[in-house]
Amino acid sequence: MRKILAITFLLILQSCYFGAGLVEKEITGNYFLFANNELNEMSIWFHAEKYSNRLIVPETVFALGENGDFIIAKSHPKNLENGINKNVTYYHIIEVEKKNTEQSPYLTLKQFENKRKELNIPNNLDFDIVYEELK
Repeated sequence: MRKILAITFLLILQSCYFGAGLVEKEITGNYFLFANNELNEMSIWFHAEKYSNRLIVPETVFALGENGDFIIAKSHPKNLENGINKNVTYYHIIEVEKKNTEQSPYLTLKQFENKRKELNIPNNLDFDIVYEELK
């Protein structure tokens, strides 16, 4: 019994040590979706350099779509005291080629629709990836 517990403990430590996240999904280019321990940590990151990543959209991303030129995402704000506020939804537009951390963050639905028209984002680009449990 003691050996089983020790092996289980080592396996848990190994996954933490080597950085295996719960979700590590490449979106397009150097952008990726990441949640380390829980889904409510879901965020979008940009891999800038060999050992450098930049946060693009903070927790909690629950829907996104991409077409190679643009990434669109929806998120709910999250704080330590109250957790995820599912009553508020922010929209995000990321221009893939810009590689900038401040790209149309925290838009309302109306602002998102206007920015989408301004940037000529195709209507067929939709939120294809949806995490229902975070919605």
